Amino acid sequence: MISVESILLAEGPALSSEIARKLVAQGCSPEVARQRISRAGSKVHRLKGLVFPRNARFLYHAKHEGTEQYWTALSRDIRDASPAYGPALAALQARDGVVPLEQFAIISGSPIRQQGQVSSETVLQRLEAVHLIERGEMQGVGPVVTLRADGYLGRPNFQRLRARLVVEKMLLLALRDWARRLGVASYDKIEIRGETDRLPTFGTFNWDLCGPSYMVPIVRRQKDGRPKPGFLVGDVIAGSSVDEHAIAAFIRKFSLSSYLKNLPPFMPVMMADGYTQEAFNLGRSHGLMLATPKNLFGRDVAVGLATLLETLSKAAAVAVAKPEVIGELFDKLSSIHGADRNLRGSLFELVVGHVVHARFGGSIDVNHLIRFDTFKAEIDVRRVVAGEVWIYECKGYQPDHMIDAPEVEAWLTEKVPGIYSATKAEDRFNSSAVHFEFWTSGGFTDAAIAALTAASNRTKRYAIGWKSGKEVRSELARLSSSGMTAMFDQHFLKHPIAVFDRRHDGAGALADLSVDPTIPVDPDEPFVPALPKRPSRQEIRAEVEAAMAYERMPPPMPAAE
Repeated sequence: MISVESILLAEGPALSSEIARKLVAQGCSPEVARQRISRAGSKVHRLKGLVFPRNARFLYHAKHEGTEQYWTALSRDIRDASPAYGPALAALQARDGVVPLEQFAIISGSPIRQQGQVSSETVLQRLEAVHLIERGEMQGVGPVVTLRADGYLGRPNFQRLRARLVVEKMLLLALRDWARRLGVASYDKIEIRGETDRLPTFGTFNWDLCGPSYMVPIVRRQKDGRPKPGFLVGDVIAGSSVDEHAIAAFIRKFSLSSYLKNLPPFMPVMMADGYTQEAFNLGRSHGLMLATPKNLFGRDVAVGLATLLETLSKAAAVAVAKPEVIGELFDKLSSIHGADRNLRGSLFELVVGHVVHARFGGSIDVNHLIRFDTFKAEIDVRRVVAGEVWIYECKGYQPDHMIDAPEVEAWLTEKVPGIYSATKAEDRFNSSAVHFEFWTSGGFTDAAIAALTAASNRTKRYAIGWKSGKEVRSELARLSSSGMTAMFDQHFLKHPIAVFDRRHDGAGALADLSVDPTIPVDPDEPFVPALPKRPSRQEIRAEVEAAMAYERMPPPMPAAE
């Protein structure tokens, strides 16, 4: 007589419904199969914390617990049998196995709260309870959700996370630009994640992008004749080709939203680097718009975004070997509104890395994470040379941005002592001299310089220095590469607005004109022309009779000569 234990030993972990099917196939009645499963013995374990549809349970033999076979079977059954947990797990895997905690509500495919549905927070808690995922902390990002499963489902790629977030921000800016230019959504009402503390929300879900749309196919009229907008909603994923499992979360958001009776019509857009044929067919069968950077923004932007992801993922290598890529990125992505502002911070670190390596030698690390006891920090650029460690804080701003005393004091009191202790705790740096430098593409206020000077004079354990944008430019000018200097001038030091301000005292001129600087608020509802009134039957009949009478009229006689 075949037993539950023998099935699990021979074929590996499985759902109780699958075990029951096998027992029935061996000649057991359904009732007997259920009894055998309930009395399977002490070596047959049931997964706690996660219940599958129709009260099925995940069964496994004690010897399989924690093995690759266990995790593979669990992820397979979650993917195949659970419409809530499977898409969330696949969506996390498609994003290098790590996302900021707040973004899990966007990618999971489950609502914030909706009657009869498992919420996103519940999905997170239950996947965490069975150790498929876990929460953590990443310096420079904050709380994150990562894959766990003992690494058998893939390991989180922390090094690419910051780069991916920057590229996804570029994607969202480009998608908003596209929607604005075509009038797909209201110009100033399109929200994208990361711009405020609140995630874009439509219906019962969070999205990467959301905005009201007054396009004819989805706008509706209220009883008083006023327009009621539909919505444009979208999610993006950078650096990955989406398969049918990962796209299932987006499809689930669309499907569950469609069930809500009072929700306005909406147009969902998914953007990724590419799609497998199965994912493409599945998305199109649900009527979704599946876009890529290339087919929506053109080849140059697509190549620029892909290059940006690769560059930021391998920042130190690029800063040393291919610094010209920095200027190429600005050129390729310049068509995206707001790209310069968002790129300056990330790419200024590469500029500094290139300068200090080319000028002073040594090895460099960019965005290096350190931890010492309870202290955690991210070093923008670290340069190691014989007997010395140089640590650079990099702030890429517009040239008219001034670093003030509070920002400097926070760096001096909160970061510098902890980084010094962590550096000295490493055996290889125990006897090294440590230098801290604060570099910016902008400038410093008098109060900030005073704070830096005072700290430099009173501190004996390590050295403190600083450089403004003009001084960084001077260091670049000492290098043989004139292209880097020209790039820095164009994108950091000689921004058109800042040049105008310096030449013409823009702030003073604006004050002299007594211009009200507040921006007028857009009306809540843009003007939408009323639909033409449908003619009555009598009016249609009169128009037809008039046309027929005109056709029967004799042609006019030619005028007599």
